[in-house]
Amino acid sequence: MALLLGCIFMTSCSDDFLDEPASEEGITANAVFADRLGVEAYITGILKRSRSQHTRTDRAGLNSVYFARDLKGNDLIQRATWFATDYTFENREPGHSRPVFTWDYCYEHVNHGNVLIDGVTNSSTLDENSKREFIAFGKFWRAFHYFQLALEFAPNYRNDPSISRLPIYTNPATGESEGNPTSPLSDVFELILSDLNEAIADLPDTRIGKSYINKAVAQGVLARVLLVTMDDWEKVSSLAREVYGGDAETAVPSNNYSIGFVDFTDPEWVWALYQDEVETHFFWSAAPGMMDHDLGFFKATYINRNFVNEFSATDSRNLFADIYNSSTPYREFVSSKFKFEFEADIPLMRKSEMVLIDAEAQYHLGNESVAHDLLFALQKDRDPGAIISTNTGQDLLDEILLERRKELYGELGVEWFDAKRYRLPINRDPVHRVVVNVPVDSELLFLKIPQKEIDANPNIDASINN
Repeated sequence: MALLLGCIFMTSCSDDFLDEPASEEGITANAVFADRLGVEAYITGILKRSRSQHTRTDRAGLNSVYFARDLKGNDLIQRATWFATDYTFENREPGHSRPVFTWDYCYEHVNHGNVLIDGVTNSSTLDENSKREFIAFGKFWRAFHYFQLALEFAPNYRNDPSISRLPIYTNPATGESEGNPTSPLSDVFELILSDLNEAIADLPDTRIGKSYINKAVAQGVLARVLLVTMDDWEKVSSLAREVYGGDAETAVPSNNYSIGFVDFTDPEWVWALYQDEVETHFFWSAAPGMMDHDLGFFKATYINRNFVNEFSATDSRNLFADIYNSSTPYREFVSSKFKFEFEADIPLMRKSEMVLIDAEAQYHLGNESVAHDLLFALQKDRDPGAIISTNTGQDLLDEILLERRKELYGELGVEWFDAKRYRLPINRDPVHRVVVNVPVDSELLFLKIPQKEIDANPNIDASINN
C-alpha cells in the first residue's frame, strides 16, 4: 500500500493521537497500522473528514446528506439559497452537484473502511484483540456508507431487490483500479447486513467519545437497515432496546430541547458529530446554520404551518414562532430547535428514535398495547398534557410515523425515509414556496448515477440512468 492521504492522516488527525509534526506527503501504511495509536489517529481522521466541508456549503459531509433529505418532504421549506435545488427536486440529474457529491462522499468513506480493514488485517504488530476491534469499525464504516448509497441511488429495496445500480468494493482502491460493475441491490444489502452483524460482535461498548463508534451505534444503524428490509421485526425491537436500554421512560428525557441541540453529552444522545470553537465546521453545518433565525448564518429554513399545528401548546418541542410577520405564507414560522454555535454538536442518533423504532416494531408484531406504551413514554415526556393513544391498525402506524417527524425533523430526513420505505406519496401543501408532489415509487425518491462515474467506469452501462 502506498502513502496514505495526508489530508486524512495528518492534518485531520486529532492532537489527542498525533503530537508530533509530520510530512505533508503523508505516512506509510506500515506506520499507520503498526499500533493502536496509529490506527486510532486514522479513525479520528476519518471521523473528522465525515463532517468537513468538501466543496461548498451544501456539500459538507454527512450532515449535508441528511439535511438534503429533510428538505424533500412537506414539513420544512427552504428559501432560494443553499440546498434549494434539493428542496425543489431539481438536483438529481447525473451532472448535478447532489448526486456527484453524495456518490463521491460515500464511496470515499467505503474506501476508508476498506483501507482500514486491509491495513489492520495485514499488520504484523497489532495484537489480535485490537485487530478485531478495528476491523469491526472498518466493516461498520463500509456498511454505513453503502446503506446511504442504497437509500440515495436506488428505488425502494422491497420493490425490486434485483435492480443493479451500485458497484461493490471490498478492497482498497488504487490509482490503477478499474471500476467494478454494478451489483443487485440484494447483494448490496447482504454486504451491509453481514458487515453490521460482524461489527456488532466485535465492537466494544466503551469508546473515546460519542463521535466514535461502539456496539450501540452499530446496533442502531442495523435497526435502521431492517426498517428498510422489513423482514425481521423481532430483531428490530431487540436492537432498538439494546440501544436505548430497554426502559423507554428513562431513555427519552433530553436536555437539548431547552438549549438548541448543541450538547452530545446529553445521556439521550447516542452518536453525534463533535465540534468545539477550535475544531469547527459550523458555517456550513446543517441544520443549525440553516434553521436558526436568531444567531444563524443563513436563516434559510422555514416550517410548514400545517406541521406546526401538529404540536400542542404544551409540547416542549413547540419551538415555532412567527418572527417576521411576513405576508409571504411560507415565511410564517421558524423553529428554534437548533441553535447556531461554533461548538454545537450535530446529532446522528438518539435514544428517542430507538424508542419509536421499537414502537413501530411492536406494531408490526401485533403488540399494539406495547406500541401504545412506548409511544406514550416519549409523548408524555415532551408534553405533560399528552394522552395515551387508543389508535389501532393503520391509524396507530400513522401516529408513530408522525411522532418520528415531530421528534426528528431537521436531523435525519425521516419524512423522506419513511415515505420511500412505506411507498407513500409526498404531497406538499400550497403554503410551500415550491409545490412538488411526489407519487408513490417516484424516481424523484432517488438520484441518478453521476455521469463522471459512468464515463470513468467502463463496467457501468451508459444507459443506467435511462
